[in-house]
Amino acid sequence: MAATHDLKEPTTLGAVDTTVYTYVASVQELEKDGQLTRWVNDHDILLYIWNDEIKAISNICRHFGGPVGYRKHKDGKFTCLWHNWQFSCDDGGCETNPGTPLRQYTDLKLQNGLIYINLLA
Repeated sequence: MAATHDLKEPTTLGAVDTTVYTYVASVQELEKDGQLTRWVNDHDILLYIWNDEIKAISNICRHFGGPVGYRKHKDGKFTCLWHNWQFSCDDGGCETNPGTPLRQYTDLKLQNGLIYINLLA
């Protein structure tokens, strides 16, 4: 289960440990379209809002490496642009070929409207 954060009551932290966490985006940027993709230290991250929670999964399809978040999620699923493999917004699980889930980034932190990710978790 992915670590998630309620957008209405973000986690309150002291200083974010930047040796562990890397800045991804602001909540304001994410709220604009409800999802965005970013390259962060060689990781292609799909950051999105699902059920009022911020989640992060790999943006690279397990099939042939196509972009999972190119299109807006629909009916709780992301559909890869290249071959239409579908992945659950809940946990990145592959619905087209079970057993090939996307990597979940479960350690996210919010501070002062900024989203940070632990790429090693």
